[in-house]
Amino acid sequence: MIKNIFFFACVLAGVACTSQSKDEFTVKGKLDKPFTGTVYLGHITDKFTNIDSVQLTNATEFSFTQHISNPDKYRISFKPYCNGYEFIAEAEGCYELKNDSVTVIQGKEQELMNRYLKTITPFRQEAEKLMNLYAEAETAKDEKALSELREKLTQHFTKEQQTTVNFIKSCPSSYTAVDLAGNLLLREYPEWKEVYETVDTINYTYSYAFRSLQEKMNEARSLWIQDIEAPDFTTTDINGKTVKLSDFKGNYLLLDFWASWCRPCRDKAKEIKKIYPQLKAKGIQICGINLDDERKKWLDASQEDGILWINTSEQKSFRDNQIAKDYKVTQIPALFVIDPSGKIVKQNPDIDYLLNLSTK
Repeated sequence: MIKNIFFFACVLAGVACTSQSKDEFTVKGKLDKPFTGTVYLGHITDKFTNIDSVQLTNATEFSFTQHISNPDKYRISFKPYCNGYEFIAEAEGCYELKNDSVTVIQGKEQELMNRYLKTITPFRQEAEKLMNLYAEAETAKDEKALSELREKLTQHFTKEQQTTVNFIKSCPSSYTAVDLAGNLLLREYPEWKEVYETVDTINYTYSYAFRSLQEKMNEARSLWIQDIEAPDFTTTDINGKTVKLSDFKGNYLLLDFWASWCRPCRDKAKEIKKIYPQLKAKGIQICGINLDDERKKWLDASQEDGILWINTSEQKSFRDNQIAKDYKVTQIPALFVIDPSGKIVKQNPDIDYLLNLSTK
């Protein structure tokens, strides 16, 4: 009896999409309450474009059947506005939209995406809780709690991104992998390169997702200066003394770009301050490059943070600061480890790297 019920359910699922050809997909919506207005089927090429629409009058159901050549992302939106849907369509695909979710009747790519969403949802729920706590701490002006929450959010974000990368690695030949990769928010070029070399870079080049991935990777590559000679600089420290890169030749140098308004920079300075005696004992020198455009902001932040190392500034923002331009700094904090010969050996090192750096 159970087998018969299962067979009957499969037949019904098949019947639901029999009106489409092998180069089409069908998407059907079931709304939880009557809707009057326009439902749009949209697609992203170089920009988002509506490609079909249907007018509803006090109705709860709609459907679209659309020609498709390759798997790609589509969107259902409404006017007047209500929550829409995104889904990955493919030839012979059939999808049902209901209760803010996409049920796959037929189609492997959206099924993969549904698996991913199930995996990542707990991370997003936890991130929302942390953001709510952060908002409460901001209202209370609790700097200690804010600092702790920023660290937790950073760790949580890193873990979420790595979970996404791991999922991509589990299905590297899929369009879904390319779509997820194109939405990553990695920073370092080696991370982007690893993802790019994991996914299929041949069969999905037509897609916006692939172009987004490629653009992000190329941008990260253009900003990656590890393993090259460190750009020379001359600047001025907090006491008015001239500071040059050549002053540090023969020693390891940690170069730290920061600003008073950058809370992650200030948190990073606190981390570095905790291990400063160990770094000093290892012979690692530190030079801060401040990117405030006003001396008072620089001095106040330096005093508040109790900076112990060489502390310099041009009183120019990083958009106008030539040193920042030479080091291709577009976001801060930005750190560079320069070896005794003047070569950049590590870009954006973490604390463990600094503690384990052999200077002998």
